[in-house]
Amino acid sequence: MKIDTETYYTHTEHRANLRSKLYETVETDICIIGGGLAGINTLLELSEKNISAVLLEENKLGSGASGRNGGFLSAGYSVPIKRLERRLGRKYAQDLYRLSAEGIEIVRRRCQNSPQTEIDAEPGIVRMSWGKKENNLNAQIDYMNSIYETNLSYWSESKVAERYSSKKYSDAIFNPDAYQLHSLNYIHKCAVDAESLGAKIFEETTAINITRRKNSYIVCTNNGHVKANTVVICTSACQNYVSTKLYNAILPIGTYVLLTEPLFDRLTEAIRSPYAVSDSRRVENYYRPLRSTQILWGGGISTRLKPNNLKQRMLRDLLKVYPQLSGISAQLAWSGTMGYATHSMPQIGKLEDNIWYLQAFGGHGLNTTAIAGNLIARAIVDDDDTYELFSPFRLNFVAKPLGLLGAELIYLSWKTRDLLDEYLG
Repeated sequence: MKIDTETYYTHTEHRANLRSKLYETVETDICIIGGGLAGINTLLELSEKNISAVLLEENKLGSGASGRNGGFLSAGYSVPIKRLERRLGRKYAQDLYRLSAEGIEIVRRRCQNSPQTEIDAEPGIVRMSWGKKENNLNAQIDYMNSIYETNLSYWSESKVAERYSSKKYSDAIFNPDAYQLHSLNYIHKCAVDAESLGAKIFEETTAINITRRKNSYIVCTNNGHVKANTVVICTSACQNYVSTKLYNAILPIGTYVLLTEPLFDRLTEAIRSPYAVSDSRRVENYYRPLRSTQILWGGGISTRLKPNNLKQRMLRDLLKVYPQLSGISAQLAWSGTMGYATHSMPQIGKLEDNIWYLQAFGGHGLNTTAIAGNLIARAIVDDDDTYELFSPFRLNFVAKPLGLLGAELIYLSWKTRDLLDEYLG
């Protein structure tokens, strides 16, 4: 059992008691390995289709990056849409974007019957221009609204200043159809909903290997077995004991989040808007004010998964944007290990007959795990091939540790270019 990491989410989570470990042999139609966002979404999708399913989680549900992230829910992918257009064509990019938007609707629907204070799904994300005014924002907005049917709007520099007192920002893009939410409580709600439909979840149960027996599979765990017709692997950046190929297609990348102390009236010295925020840098900050008047502040990417002095470093980062908050303290800071592919897109597909995978959701937002679970459930139950839209994004070998070194050099170059842009601007 791993030691729990204290986060804002664990301090405010609403969950059932820890579920039992698997100590026996159980039979099911589908066995899902991994209890993060991808695994839980897949479990619920299958349960809604009246398919018996068992989920195995080696620690607690949402104990990885799925339960430690910034809680952003917005359409699109980590790869810029224009880059997808250049590689695949506009029609293909539109189809991919439409799927990401469907993921938002899936999450919104699942949040509707939950108490507001638990998942706290609030609409609106502002993407700030960092430094000098980006004169092409209106062109970007017009393009996205016309080609991808978004509802983006332009915020002038004065409108930004009314709501956010930072000299780092100029104008901005406002997205009313994006959300911020409590990702860990979302996981717990989906788990309870799946169990109410007959699904079984085992925590503190590590899947060790998969063996084929005629027309079925045996998933061996540390204390028991699952006999299933189909297996879905959703482990991503976590140690993958059951598939070397999947593990070797993922780079484990760290990102970091800070929770401030309650700021009370001081919050309005800096932030006078309820919306979540990101910025236009290559290595951005992303944050949101909470009802408690605390700020949930995220940022930074590195192959260093547990850096030293994280509270101090993250607080310095916040104060560079809002120096008027000097003197505030950090309550918590934590890291999350995300899974990235070399092409920076999700990896969704079939490993072999009746073994499926969903991974590499780092940097994409919560919607991609929702639509991925939906696509895999449709493929398994309805023989739907929409998931093949992700076939260009293969399981490329990442060559650890050289791949990690390469990723660190890329991130260092991004930070350097951000600094140069700021200095020259």
